[in-house]
Amino acid sequence: MIRLPAWLPVTLGVTLTAALLGVASGLLPQPRWPDLATRDNQIADDRLADQAESTMRQASQLIREAKRQAGITLDGLGADDPSGLVGAEMTALVTTLGSLESKQLSTSTAWARVLVAQLKGVGVGKGSIVAGSFSGSFPALNLAVACACRSLGARLVVVSSVTSSTWGANQPGFTWPEIEARLADAGLIAIASVAVSTGGEDDRAADLEPDARLLADQIGDRAAARLRAVRLRPSNSAQAVASRIELFDRVAGGRPIAVYVNVGGSQASMGRSTAVLKLKSGWLGRDSFRNGPDDGVMAQMATRGVRVLHLLNIRDLAVRWGIL
Repeated sequence: MIRLPAWLPVTLGVTLTAALLGVASGLLPQPRWPDLATRDNQIADDRLADQAESTMRQASQLIREAKRQAGITLDGLGADDPSGLVGAEMTALVTTLGSLESKQLSTSTAWARVLVAQLKGVGVGKGSIVAGSFSGSFPALNLAVACACRSLGARLVVVSSVTSSTWGANQPGFTWPEIEARLADAGLIAIASVAVSTGGEDDRAADLEPDARLLADQIGDRAAARLRAVRLRPSNSAQAVASRIELFDRVAGGRPIAVYVNVGGSQASMGRSTAVLKLKSGWLGRDSFRNGPDDGVMAQMATRGVRVLHLLNIRDLAVRWGIL
């Protein structure tokens, strides 16, 4: 029984008693308390995102300083590249044209933060296997993916290419596999490359001049040894695709691949069909691809039901993901 003070007016006492009884019996709305589990999860997610972004920032600074010590500048635009992750316009290792604006946009550390949320949103977490293809065209995005996976506790296994488009990782000593080795030696990222390819046409730089192809091969050999990775030497495009799929399956050891990430325009990953050029960047499913003999690793992974994350049209993706 609820006892009210004697001094309380009768009418007010009756009203208050009814209110208290109503709350107790569930007739009136119950107080809305904060969802502590949701709040704690958000705090944890923010912590992971902060960690990934911080690691990417430290890694960028290390590469910028290493380039400075090596006397490498951005063709007079070095002051506009605080990341150290934009290469030259043209070098012997360039296979295709690229956009300077896109390369500069890709260096934002916000990519590491957003990728934590994107990957976690599809279930990537501790122990997950994330496979991928890293060309040299967007070294900053390669780094962002590596930082996000490490923050989430996922195992990242990729095939990395030596060659690059314009303004990418196209300077000897600072191709992507060499950058990865530097950062792994510094303890900033885990080694992700389980294999190194030359990249370019047929995944063996068939589109380069003989001297340039030799240079790319030599860099690939040294980087593979340093990363303790397999050195891929496919004889044609079909073998390039098959060898990557076989390698991913072997490393996974029967465990499911949670996500396949394609960074850049590797022919082996994207395939030879011109239809892939129409693909939007971001998350892709099996319906995004046409099954055919020119399929690359992306299409084959999607056919298996693996989620595919395509990172190529950077400006469009930056707008959709809130980076711009």
